[in-house]
Amino acid sequence: MGAPSALLGSGRHLPCPQRRIGRLSGKQAWRQRRSGPQAVASPPAPAALTPAAPAVSSPLVPSGQPSSQAYGEPLCGRPEPFGATIDPKTGATNFAVFASNAWGMSLCLFTEQDLKAGRVTHEVPLIPSKNRTGDVWHIALPRLDASLLYGYRVFGAHEDVHEESEGQRHDPARVLLDPYAKVILNGRRQFGEMGPDLAYDTPGVLGHAATWPQAAGALPQASDSFDWEGDRPLGLPMEDLVIYEMHVRGFTRDPASGVSAPGTFRGIVEKLDYIQSLGVNAIELMPIHEFNELEYYQVIPGSEGVYRYNFWGYSTVGYFAPMARYSAAAAQGGRGQDVLNEFKQLVKECHKRGIEVILDVVFNHTAEGNEKGPTLSFRGLDNRVYYMLAPGGQCYNYSGCGNTFNCNHPVARQFIVDCLRYWVEEMHVDGFRFDLGSIMTRAPSMWHPSDPVPPTPHPSSGEAGAMLPPGLASGSDSDPEGWLSASDVEEGGYAAPKSKGAMVCENGFMTDGQGVPTGTPLSDPPLIEMISSDPVLKDTKLIAEAWDCDGLNQVGAFPHYGRWSEWNGHFRDTVRQFAKGTDGPWVGNMASVLCGSPHIYVAAPGEQDWWGQNAGRRWKGGRGPTASVNFVTAHDGFTLADLVSYNEKRNQANGEDNRDGESHNLSWNCGAEGPTPDPAVNSLRQRQMRNLMTALLVAHGVPMINMGDEYGHTKGGNNNTYCHDSALNYLDWQRALADDDGLLRFTRHVIALRKAHKELRRTEWINDSQVQWHGVVPHKPDWSETSRFLAYTLSKPEGRGGLYIGFNTSHLPQVVELPKWPGRVWQLIVDTSKVAPYDVLVADERLPAEEVAAQRAALEMWKLEHCYPMLPRSCIIMESVPEGVRPPMPPHRKGRTY
Repeated sequence: MGAPSALLGSGRHLPCPQRRIGRLSGKQAWRQRRSGPQAVASPPAPAALTPAAPAVSSPLVPSGQPSSQAYGEPLCGRPEPFGATIDPKTGATNFAVFASNAWGMSLCLFTEQDLKAGRVTHEVPLIPSKNRTGDVWHIALPRLDASLLYGYRVFGAHEDVHEESEGQRHDPARVLLDPYAKVILNGRRQFGEMGPDLAYDTPGVLGHAATWPQAAGALPQASDSFDWEGDRPLGLPMEDLVIYEMHVRGFTRDPASGVSAPGTFRGIVEKLDYIQSLGVNAIELMPIHEFNELEYYQVIPGSEGVYRYNFWGYSTVGYFAPMARYSAAAAQGGRGQDVLNEFKQLVKECHKRGIEVILDVVFNHTAEGNEKGPTLSFRGLDNRVYYMLAPGGQCYNYSGCGNTFNCNHPVARQFIVDCLRYWVEEMHVDGFRFDLGSIMTRAPSMWHPSDPVPPTPHPSSGEAGAMLPPGLASGSDSDPEGWLSASDVEEGGYAAPKSKGAMVCENGFMTDGQGVPTGTPLSDPPLIEMISSDPVLKDTKLIAEAWDCDGLNQVGAFPHYGRWSEWNGHFRDTVRQFAKGTDGPWVGNMASVLCGSPHIYVAAPGEQDWWGQNAGRRWKGGRGPTASVNFVTAHDGFTLADLVSYNEKRNQANGEDNRDGESHNLSWNCGAEGPTPDPAVNSLRQRQMRNLMTALLVAHGVPMINMGDEYGHTKGGNNNTYCHDSALNYLDWQRALADDDGLLRFTRHVIALRKAHKELRRTEWINDSQVQWHGVVPHKPDWSETSRFLAYTLSKPEGRGGLYIGFNTSHLPQVVELPKWPGRVWQLIVDTSKVAPYDVLVADERLPAEEVAAQRAALEMWKLEHCYPMLPRSCIIMESVPEGVRPPMPPHRKGRTY
């Protein structure tokens, strides 16, 4: 998402301040409701709730449950691998899921028709003595009908029902998604489609609402091979990347895209030539893990029937599963494997064109919200393990979205690494960008192991029996170990040893089990170290959004282990301030960010850098310029066009009275707010967009362009369009292909310039012999706080030649004296003050070679005098060429001679 309020571009939708514990973000408040335990209509249950036997049962031995028409006699199964997998020896489908605090479990199977009706088709109770090893429940089904879908019903304590059960939220009225499910289906096969109209939250009807119908995992297929045609991750050097941040649906949903399946993975494939022609060689896909686009569904207040969606997708339901409603195959009724193959085809086609695929992943929180949110998966399986909780069971809220994933818990961190490995090994992705990555450095919450016996229900709870398998709840003979006294059975309760509960320090604060308070930023976070050292992920690109919503900012000192890069919010802020001519330290800061931000990544931490001054001090240094992923705009915040068109955000269309979104945008409207017929203002905006794009593409580090900025996409000043499935978030193909303003052409050629000049793509910090700083006079830069001019020359690594790059952010023109290099002169490539196509002197279909020559010939007198006139608020790029090179004037352009 974006920076915290301390920085620019808050990626969380935060209409009001957030507390660390138990508070929902604004964009979740309207859809959350109490989702406590519900009555259960006699689900099948484990035969006995005895503790798992010490001896490990053979996975091929029948476990005692009956067979059915859909599967053969169940087997004990294996405790690994997690998820649903096909045993290569027997062909049986093995199921394994972690649930350390559960008393019982059953495997639920669905036909898609029954899933839509909110009912289970087959339910197989698991027997703890045969289907549990340690904290893993498992079973194998031979000859299983692969068209079925699956989930789990989990029996266990719930804090609203049972004493001493804070943080436990087991609810057998819910059928839970397997966290390792590779494809998730819910009966809604197209983006925005409503679920069935059922009597939700009544006994026997699964699902939460028509916007949250029951979901289930697709079963693996015996013949699931995909022809990769020898594809491998590309392994492009980090310094060579030009990243294009994009949204799957937004990229081709516009009807003018002309693709066969708009808004899908297949749609992207049909438009990859556009991305390739732009010159970018990496796409960063906004979240494509399964999420619910109807999570916030309701009419936006003040609109005329416009509905709110979760368009961006930063609210994950399933981490192993690609978003099914981004799949053309799913919309056409395809199988789960078809969804996987469609995504794989996208990756393969990207690689054929030399384009890497980076996924934006959201391991900081899930779609289950705070303790009042829906129970979908992790919460019902093991809430204490998967979420960062306070001793009373409330959720910590470092994400600003209601909950915080317990990333450094041993089980949670193994899950995350397993997930990353899957996307690299099976899906061939090249890297990951970690949303609110600083959360992954915080200490987890830990609880003492729970008792293996159901605890005592609250005497006042009439729902106690509903939390137990029916055999025990009815007081029958399902007590073979003699745990219960006669009075216990009569009362429907259980006299069990009490759990020790939360691991707290002497002051009562939640801890990680070793005395470190929960949420403390760790100098050596186990998860980050585990990811960094994993052999499968050795060549995978790792990019952190190095902050979170509680103010932790680790930019420049994220625990990198020599591997990680970071979104550099300082680059964005500095370039915006400098480009609009703000007084302050911006000329010096601009010089630093153009060199990869050594003042952030190498220099001693500043007084305001709490993390860098303390536990993060050891992580200063040890990396080169590629540690910085540079950006001027991203998906949240103003687009490039809006950045130069609006002084204030215009978020009324979000229905929150313009309270949401970042107010501190560092933007400048160039003299008029919003659209204007004033040609001078519009000309200046075109110039400013080119200035900003140039700064991004010539700076050392890794540039990232936001989708649509290449042609000047506008969102009408809305800087928080998370909830709009509309043209606000769609790439405008008519504008992009027409390129009437020439900005797309400009962007394409400056990207090509970056690729052609190694001096712009460094892996080591630059030194004084490789860069010289200038003012309007060579070697005399003006570093004052009122300076509006900065220029520098970069020497080619291999020797002769280089570039001169100058920025004039003043409202006054300047005649710039150029540095004199022996035997060489400066030849113009870019001048943002000129109208397109003369802003980039590169021959193409819009600017013939003879016209390029004519333009350069017209500048010959300036070149020979080693100076150049710069208009206000413009930048130039010149290339050093041998002095004898003179561009010929085309014959038909020459004057007559007498």
